[in-house]
Amino acid sequence: CRDAMKKCFKLIMSGEQEVVQKYIADFKTEFFSLSFEDVAFPRGVSELNKYDSGEREQLELVKGTPIHVRGALVYNHLIREHKLEKKYQTVKDGEKIKFCYMREPNSMKQNVLSILNVLPTEFGVEKYIDYETQFNKSFSEPLQLILEKIGWSVEKRATLEDFFS
Repeated sequence: CRDAMKKCFKLIMSGEQEVVQKYIADFKTEFFSLSFEDVAFPRGVSELNKYDSGEREQLELVKGTPIHVRGALVYNHLIREHKLEKKYQTVKDGEKIKFCYMREPNSMKQNVLSILNVLPTEFGVEKYIDYETQFNKSFSEPLQLILEKIGWSVEKRATLEDFFS
């Protein structure tokens, strides 16, 4: 996303809103084809024990758990549930994770999942990646803040002039 954002800034400097909007639309198409690992937000995770209810049979989360920590607890639960402890490490305090919003309903019954390095295929949740939310939060919303300052928008908006032409 960072490289795409830099390219977008260069296009903004060119002064052509339509060129910027086309680039955003093309990048969105590309973004939706990327893997979990490529679209997820990087974060450091800490105080897992503070938010972990300790329940091992089913996932119970403490109210107010930060989203990336919740995703890490979901990941750890799925590792145990699928008996994958020998194949994948669980997330521990101080580790770097990547988290992604997930569409619901899904088999996890959660709207977020964090991973350490790679999304275990055994989870079977790739089809639930919420690309729209990921794109909006990582690219579209930050860019919109800038575009609004110069009177532009991320997507082409229909005008009365368009309607009558």
